[in-house]
Amino acid sequence: MNKANKAARRKKKNKRLRGLIILDIVLALLVLLGFLAGSYIKGGYADSESAATEAADEIIRGIEPAVKTASAIEATIEEEERRMQKDAWSLLLVNPWNKIPESFEVETAATEKGYEVDERVREPLEAMLADCREAGYSPVIISAFRTRETQQYLYDRTANKNDTAYPGTSEHECGLAIDIIDASSSGWADPLIKEQEDLPAQKWLMENCHEYGFILRYPHDKEDITGIIYEPWHYRYVGKEHAAKIMESGKCLEEYLGRIDKDKERIGSN
Repeated sequence: MNKANKAARRKKKNKRLRGLIILDIVLALLVLLGFLAGSYIKGGYADSESAATEAADEIIRGIEPAVKTASAIEATIEEEERRMQKDAWSLLLVNPWNKIPESFEVETAATEKGYEVDERVREPLEAMLADCREAGYSPVIISAFRTRETQQYLYDRTANKNDTAYPGTSEHECGLAIDIIDASSSGWADPLIKEQEDLPAQKWLMENCHEYGFILRYPHDKEDITGIIYEPWHYRYVGKEHAAKIMESGKCLEEYLGRIDKDKERIGSN
């Protein structure tokens, strides 16, 4: 889905929310009017000019808090829209059902061992790795940014296609994903296995990565939603604010963005 479609869907959702707020205000006013009318009629002041004035003042006092609340909600919605638009690059959703946009471009920068990442990610990544080592652990990058050609090469040479993302659906092509292992597993025949979660560096990263703007992208209990197996080594940059919210909520990126597409046909599944 392109940016224009995403923005349109977001505006439609917010318009619906605003409509509900307005409806709530109208209903509240009707209730208030009914209550006041009943009160004044019961008190015998229905024909009194002063009673009408007092009723009008009462209605105005009742409206003001509702208007202020609606205005505050409107401002909150607009601020959230601006924030999401500003962070669109770091919240790009790429999975088996959402291909990288054709217009996508990324400026990369070299980091450890010659690996490349989105240039905006290099600094927080290196800070995270440095702090992990300062804590006494040994994280090692084994994969980062990949070109479309590299992803195609890996896909073509993988016997089980479910083990490698179809070209155009890999986060590694965005420069926002990094595979990190504990150095003690470097000698394993295949370090990219579930047991990686038990290693010291990995435990530290999973607990602290959000402080640097990263999330563990593919949690063990979200495979049906992400479309990817549990990967306790795959970290994705989303920014500090969003990473903290995602970690606190226990959601995966798809849930956080409200983009659960598991019932759609996988791209490149045939």
